[in-house]
Amino acid sequence: MKKLLKIFATLIILFILSFGTAYFTNTKIIDITFFVGVIVTVVIWFFSSKGGITSHSLDMQVQSTTGYKIEQQRYKFSPTITFLTSLIYTIISLIVLLIYYRDYLL
Repeated sequence: MKKLLKIFATLIILFILSFGTAYFTNTKIIDITFFVGVIVTVVIWFFSSKGGITSHSLDMQVQSTTGYKIEQQRYKFSPTITFLTSLIYTIISLIVLLIYYRDYLL
């Protein structure tokens, strides 16, 4: 039940961001959904991964300031249900976008 709630919350946030962006930029919703999906997916990936470039940079700053050796974390990413929902939303919106503009692309 908790996973289902996270899925619905993620989809609601994605739809609100898509509709809001389309409304304020005065464009079609079909043109915005894919880009909103990509941005949200990248943001979720960035904040749910451990041991990336940002972590190494912060470790080096702390180490240079304090002089204490800090054990660096290995890069680790375990996809969450919100990440997977956002990724599926992005893939579906890309497919719909390509179908919608197939005459223009061919």
